[in-house]
Amino acid sequence: MLVQQRKKRATKRLLNKKESLPRGSLSKLKKKLGVNLSNNYNPPSSTPSTLQKDIEEFLCQDDVTKQAPDKKKQLYGKEIRYLLNHLSTVHQRFVIEAGNNCHYSTFTRYVPGFVVKPNVNDWGTCLCAICINPQMKLERLQNLKSRYSIIKTVLIDGLTDITELVTNEIKTKDFTSNLATLKHEQFNITYSEWIKKKNEQSNAPISTKTTITSSISDFDLTHHIDRVCQQFRAAKQARQMAIEEDNTVTIHLDWSENFNLKHASQEKGK
Repeated sequence: MLVQQRKKRATKRLLNKKESLPRGSLSKLKKKLGVNLSNNYNPPSSTPSTLQKDIEEFLCQDDVTKQAPDKKKQLYGKEIRYLLNHLSTVHQRFVIEAGNNCHYSTFTRYVPGFVVKPNVNDWGTCLCAICINPQMKLERLQNLKSRYSIIKTVLIDGLTDITELVTNEIKTKDFTSNLATLKHEQFNITYSEWIKKKNEQSNAPISTKTTITSSISDFDLTHHIDRVCQQFRAAKQARQMAIEEDNTVTIHLDWSENFNLKHASQEKGK
């Protein structure tokens, strides 16, 4: 790679001086070094390719990514957008909907820098407590596995995202079975969870991030996983029904509250 770059730089320098080179130099350079100075040099175009534009437009769709609630959050001069699914799933959808069978590595290379995977703390508040609570609990277990060897035996190697687990029935069954062994342990665990509480700015209870300390035997993650699995199955069934039945549609709604925004131009919810 380095040799090719040096060759390109040398070719550009020679092109600027080829008129002053001795007669016969062009043919000698071509024969010995494979450098053809007879052709005009065209520098690589900085214009985005059609594929790159298609990928960026696809990733800016509201059902693929969602704009961050805080509009002041920006990367590379553009407002951050959060992925609503795994990048591998998004790639598969792009291939189907765009009709472009580009490789996954090519797809990821053209993902704009302002499109990122959200962390559980990226939203001001959350109404999807069933979805985010198990992820937060899983991350807490990951953080404690170096302190408690029993936790390390419970966790599946490489598991960082709860959705990777609940979409695999075998992994889900094994993991929930392993979790049952923690019921016999005698240490405490401190973790965060979204709980609906009264708020001065709202008449109805809203989800609030709360720190909880409990014994590991009372640390409930299994029921969360069961509910997420049910959500996935129900969503998949609804989508399939919409495909097969003319009188059925699926509507995807999401909402993100943020009562900490200070400017009218920033959105409180979507």
